[in-house]
Amino acid sequence: MSHTPTSLQLGFQALAETEAREAHQRLIEKLIPIAQGLARVRPEGVIVADVRREAVRHGLLPAKAKGRELAFLGAVMQKAGLVSTEEFRRSDVDASHGNLQRVWRRA
Repeated sequence: MSHTPTSLQLGFQALAETEAREAHQRLIEKLIPIAQGLARVRPEGVIVADVRREAVRHGLLPAKAKGRELAFLGAVMQKAGLVSTEEFRRSDVDASHGNLQRVWRRA
């Protein structure tokens, strides 16, 4: 029976984590134009649910997400250069359970 040395296991784990972060960053980069495009055509502002719905339509995000898998979508809004407002709107995405989400607008 072969045992993998602990340092090698840690190396593989670090590599997997780096790959996951890079994949996550690539996804964020694909979502930024979606957020910006929606904000351009919706002067009343957009919420994360709007970006999520459009990203699902483009096949970039799963229709159903578990837990906090998509918690990073707020960061997409910031990276897209959108400005958060003091307004909130209810999400119409089933998985969001009608939660209030911040409205974001173009700067």
